[in-house]
Amino acid sequence: MDFSLHSSSGEVVMAALLGLPSPSFSDLARSLSSDLSLQRRRLAFLLVSPFHFSLTLSYLRSLTLPQKTLLLARHLLSCLRKLLPSLSGPSHPLRLRDLDGALLLLAMCDAYGPTVAPLSSWHSAVSDNVLRSILSPSRLGTDAWAVVRHYVDDAVKCRQLMEALSDIGGGGQKVQGEAGAWVAAVVALPSVECRTGGRECVICKEEMEAGRDVCELPCRHRFHWGCVLGWLGKRNTCPCCRHELPTEDVFCEMGRLWRAAAKMGDQWTT
Repeated sequence: MDFSLHSSSGEVVMAALLGLPSPSFSDLARSLSSDLSLQRRRLAFLLVSPFHFSLTLSYLRSLTLPQKTLLLARHLLSCLRKLLPSLSGPSHPLRLRDLDGALLLLAMCDAYGPTVAPLSSWHSAVSDNVLRSILSPSRLGTDAWAVVRHYVDDAVKCRQLMEALSDIGGGGQKVQGEAGAWVAAVVALPSVECRTGGRECVICKEEMEAGRDVCELPCRHRFHWGCVLGWLGKRNTCPCCRHELPTEDVFCEMGRLWRAAAKMGDQWTT
């Protein structure tokens, strides 16, 4: 299938998928197909039920702009994580009302145009756009690549959302900066024995004594436990090399996953 993506963002994600062996890719496609079926069923349910469409639209209208942005970001982050499951991190599935809201909001963004102004026109605009999308040549087909393409497109939207928020100064959301590491990732860090003395903990600038247990980050840099716990409570990066641990901050996590995907792609294209 031809992946004629009009953004280098899509190429980044596709490059990250190149290293998957065939069995892993097949498993990924099956998992994504199940999730995509759920999304399509929920959106179809909203479109065939005027009552539930109106209810979900009212829910979206009750949210502030930062709340809508966060809802959309959580959904797109979930899609990106499902596409690249090897990049571990916190998973917080959306409640059904939030999932419906995110799917409708995304569909409204896709269908938006200057003629879509009255509240009553949103249903027809979304319905027409969904139908055009289903019948477009790029969406036809039921093979693994057809399923994966949908999530690659969502990953591109994830990147576009980050860029848009950066351009407008965050829109009330933190798109850059520091956030504490995910607690589960910190708890899972190994404790290793420091076998030779003389090595300095760069956080406190004091020696790590031989025979003492210290914390080792995935990048293999080591620190006193007391020092690194305080550090990771405020930021999710290694003090030495800036290696990133998962974080529960949605926007910082989007950036982390995207940078990790870019590194994965570089490994298979260089």
